[in-house]
Amino acid sequence: MVNKELDSARDGRPALAALDHRKLGQKLGLFAHDAAIGKGLPLWLPNGTVIREELEKLAKELEFKAGFQRVATPHLARTELYHASGHLPYFAPDMYPLLEVLEEGEDGGETVKDSYALRPMNCPHHHRVFAAEPRSYRDLPFRVAEYGQVYRWERSGALSGLSRVRGMCMNDGHIYCTAEQVEGELDAVLDMYAEVYALLGIAGARFRLSRRDRNDAREKYVDDDASWDWAEAVLRRVLERRGVAYDDGVGHAAFYGPKIDIQVRTLGGAEETLSTVQLDFAQPKRLGLAYMSSSGQPAVPFCIHRAPFSTHERFVAFLVEHFGGALPTWLAPVQALVVPVSDAVRDYADAIVARLRAGFIRAAAAPAGYTVAYGVRDAAERKIPNVLVVGRRERDAGSVTLRQHGVERQTSLSLDDLERRLRDAIARRARSVDV
Repeated sequence: MVNKELDSARDGRPALAALDHRKLGQKLGLFAHDAAIGKGLPLWLPNGTVIREELEKLAKELEFKAGFQRVATPHLARTELYHASGHLPYFAPDMYPLLEVLEEGEDGGETVKDSYALRPMNCPHHHRVFAAEPRSYRDLPFRVAEYGQVYRWERSGALSGLSRVRGMCMNDGHIYCTAEQVEGELDAVLDMYAEVYALLGIAGARFRLSRRDRNDAREKYVDDDASWDWAEAVLRRVLERRGVAYDDGVGHAAFYGPKIDIQVRTLGGAEETLSTVQLDFAQPKRLGLAYMSSSGQPAVPFCIHRAPFSTHERFVAFLVEHFGGALPTWLAPVQALVVPVSDAVRDYADAIVARLRAGFIRAAAAPAGYTVAYGVRDAAERKIPNVLVVGRRERDAGSVTLRQHGVERQTSLSLDDLERRLRDAIARRARSVDV
């Protein structure tokens, strides 16, 4: 990672606080909080929204290759759904207060009271997607995915930047399958996680097998000992077959089943769950989900919940600290800043910006009046990965002088060559432009 500031921070120099995502987020214009909106409900600013959309684009590509189909579902639902799924009462303390409404009857019928809940998870909605059409064993595995907005009533004292919020957009996906398909689907999900982590250079992550605590099983978890034992054994078998070490996370299971959590440490040393995959034996049965088996009899599917990119909020918070704010070119809000040495070549700088943007490269020009020194320094402060300095010599030659963030060496490239290299780095989602 070509970021001396980040490397020195990891060695204890300077203070880690300078690389806290909350400070970097403000400095880089990624997100904001506003009292008029409410605690824990971040506003994504234009620069932060670019990062979100690039991550979502990557997720959609990986999910398409893995056979997922995209769906879109509402942010709320009648409380009846959450009683059926088990979120009420198991997850009630983490949900926003219910919305009481008066519903007019059809054709002038009697007005009745009803209640709705802001969804704390996307799974009940996806279960209804599964139930929307008749399903056969030939349709399984049935995989759906959505970046779905959810809301959780985190305590005020726990809220922190983007890592702990009350409104979050989750990279959610659900796989409905037979018992025989469960292990293969879990393996495929973990393969996807490995691809994501390798691409982003995330190392040192630990696996945790999150199981129920039998001491409070009746209070926190669905009461079905045989299914718990089977599901925990399946997850353990998958982890051991993959040859990965894992921690035993007693008491960290979801109320509907055990899970494999991918744990990372932030720069400050705190452990966070960055990704998770959960094996659900309870909700499909509770919600009456069924498919027609090969024997011609109805059968209940198992459901695998997966979220390789966690939520936009937590994942971006982690990545900003992971890269010290100096994001790879493909993720950077501004991928190339053009700095003219004088107003005499301003037209050339603007032409470069127009050309790059026509190719969907996020380019911008330094504001008028900036000196080269100030423009380069400003780009370094904003962690812009590529600075293109242009003067009369570059204009006459149809070239640029490339400075990469954290790299002292400068490189002269033709404009055609620069554009080709930028396109290649972005297409490959490389850490930097090859020169």
